Amino acid sequence: MKKVLMGMSVALLLAACGTTTNSSNSSNGANTTAQTPQTTQQVHVEVKTDGTYTVKEYDFESNGKNLYARAFVPDASGRVPLVIFSQGLGANVEHEEEVQKALAKAGIAVFSLEFAGGSSSSAPMSEGLTTEMSVLTEVQNLKDAIRIASGMEYTDPQKIYLMGSSQGGLVTALTAEELTNIAGLFLFYPAFSLPDDIRSSFPKLDEVPETFNLLGTKIGKKYITDIYDMDAYANLDKLGMPVHIYHGKDDNIVPLTASQKAMKRLKDARLTTLEGTGHALTPEQQAQIGVEIADEIFNGMK
Repeated sequence: MKKVLMGMSVALLLAACGTTTNSSNSSNGANTTAQTPQTTQQVHVEVKTDGTYTVKEYDFESNGKNLYARAFVPDASGRVPLVIFSQGLGANVEHEEEVQKALAKAGIAVFSLEFAGGSSSSAPMSEGLTTEMSVLTEVQNLKDAIRIASGMEYTDPQKIYLMGSSQGGLVTALTAEELTNIAGLFLFYPAFSLPDDIRSSFPKLDEVPETFNLLGTKIGKKYITDIYDMDAYANLDKLGMPVHIYHGKDDNIVPLTASQKAMKRLKDARLTTLEGTGHALTPEQQAQIGVEIADEIFNGMK
């Protein structure tokens, strides 16, 4: 298997606590071929926790597939800020769960979706084959999730934020390039380097097999072809909302240089570098970052 794709499987297991350093820019896409589908939503589980938030589970339709989502909704009167979370390749709604819980406990709703064909679980909650999944299919899924979550009875429509990790971070940024109603983005080690890495691994498209194993997930050629010609950095200057990126200094899947390169294109952005951290966050880091993000949502992104 090609170098970048093989290296990902090892580094996903890395995690370490560390200190942080910050840098910022302070002046303030991709084409998706999928047609806008009909979407519906239905609550099928609602569970009270310790009195600070309620867990709600949803089904909704996107691109002809039934998708699963879970929301942590604060037990508060009136409408609250909303964060819509997109996971990385092969992950499900439990990924970076401590960030989500910290936000909910602080009074912020979190709507986390499982992409169609996006989970490598033996029992995925959303429909779709992993061989049909790509960054662009996930962009469409996220657009539909935003449409659904924005209309929830607990959502403050003026305070909708997007959050994503790794591939989900790239998906989040690409989606936000086309939107004007998003208050801000929070990205964890976003995979801006993915298209470049793919071209480096497969100099010619005819070298790409129809299917292959990536991080234990069976991936289809569509995953490669959909973003083969993409420049993930090209339209970052079109983002009209503030962006806060968290990136591990020791990340050997998506190198820190990818986020540093993105910072040069972003108009209103902050980069927090996590010392001693790879391509994952410890539960302790997640909880702390959740508190930090909550502060930014309530008091303004710096």
